[in-house]
Amino acid sequence: MRILGIDYGDKKIGLAFGESDADLAVPLDVVPNMGEETIRVFAERAKSEDIDLVVVGVPLSTGGHHDATQLEKTRAFIAALKEVIEIPVVEQDESYTTADSIRLQKEEGATADEDALAAMLIVRSYLEKVSKM
Repeated sequence: MRILGIDYGDKKIGLAFGESDADLAVPLDVVPNMGEETIRVFAERAKSEDIDLVVVGVPLSTGGHHDATQLEKTRAFIAALKEVIEIPVVEQDESYTTADSIRLQKEEGATADEDALAAMLIVRSYLEKVSKM
């Protein structure tokens, strides 16, 4: 299964690619959040790249980096995406992915943008969760 991972943010959105059969998750890029235009672009991208599933990180553990408002914004983005996309869109807890992506940059020398790395970690968490089912 081909997966598009999304780390949603008000200003920018991190993207990652996942492949469940290969148990693979890689960071892609970061795109500016342009509201409805971004949603349309994601729907087109999912279709053109034969994506089977979209996994969006949601801040379920609110605290220092996220608050309840961000959770509402992310869920509104998910609802809007579901209206224009023909494949499943699921939520995955993104707690601590930003901190982990910064750690990957500092300790492991990862060169991808932290938002793309966070999207990769969201896909990785999803793949780990479904492998336990």
